[in-house]
Amino acid sequence: MATKTQPDDKKTDDHGIERAREDDPGVVDKVRDKAPVVDHAMRMQNRFASEGGNQFSAGITYFSVLALFPLAMLVFATLATILANRPDLLTQVQDQISGGMPGEIGNLVNTIIDQAIAQRGAVFGVGALTALWSGLGWMTNLRAGVSAMWKMDPNEGGNFVVKKLRDLVALIGLLLALILAFGVTAIGSSGLTRDVLEWLGVDGFPGMGFVIFLAGLIIGVLANFLVMLWIVFMLPRTKVPRRSGIQAAVIGAVVFEAIKQLSTVIFSSALNNPAGAIFGPVIGLMIALYLIWRVVMYVVAWSATTEESLEVTPSKAPDPAIIRVRHEVREGPKGSSALGAGAALGALGAGLFAWLRRK
Repeated sequence: MATKTQPDDKKTDDHGIERAREDDPGVVDKVRDKAPVVDHAMRMQNRFASEGGNQFSAGITYFSVLALFPLAMLVFATLATILANRPDLLTQVQDQISGGMPGEIGNLVNTIIDQAIAQRGAVFGVGALTALWSGLGWMTNLRAGVSAMWKMDPNEGGNFVVKKLRDLVALIGLLLALILAFGVTAIGSSGLTRDVLEWLGVDGFPGMGFVIFLAGLIIGVLANFLVMLWIVFMLPRTKVPRRSGIQAAVIGAVVFEAIKQLSTVIFSSALNNPAGAIFGPVIGLMIALYLIWRVVMYVVAWSATTEESLEVTPSKAPDPAIIRVRHEVREGPKGSSALGAGAALGALGAGLFAWLRRK
């Protein structure tokens, strides 16, 4: 009598396979199961790495630096226009330069100012065109990186003109938000806050320096929150869940403020030596911008990998399977083809001989 066997339901997994023991998950899997925050951070890291977050951060940094020079031209042209309409202010500025810079250096700077005022129209026109071109390229790459974190195609939705107009509005909003954020940090780190308090009649109190620093830090984080909120909600070409977007903006605001505080230390240390005074600002600027856009990519990846975002994000259908039917002809041993042909001829001859005998 044959032995009858049947699987043990207690040892059968979800796929119907009976196992002697359960697979022991790794340490990381155990931590992810017990800590949802760690699991979310791992999903964010996987999304950032798989969608090219490092490459997008570096590319956006390049286009950011490229867009700064035309913007600087616009700033200089605007200042030149103001000085041209205020001769008294121009005289004060040139006197300060002549008194603060020794010898021919002051005269050279004043000559450059005079030339900038005389050519302010051309500088403004060239700066505006190049700023528009480089700024739209900057925003296009930034939107491409943000869309990649959402696993979306940035070219979808709307025609070319409409998308460029949206990029222009997003660029203006982002520039205003960045100016506000860095301006608040610059004011908080300078002595302007103390001067304002003295003007209000607050001469001093114990711990005044710490209070000023803490107030500037809080205001800076709030300004950063507006920047991150704009990026998280406005740049993706999809509807971002409100809770996920606000949560990501808060995290990004705190990290952004830490980078700004670190950048002030980097710039101050880089300018203390002659070589750093020449190359330090550019290198420090590129490092700071790379860290900022890297944080932006991580923040967007965080908002795109929350549970509610994964539920509302449509999953793309897999590529259609392609089945190729291949006809294979297997050859026998060497000489089998000749033997087969001989056998066929022999059978044909035998059949012909039998037919002739019947005749």
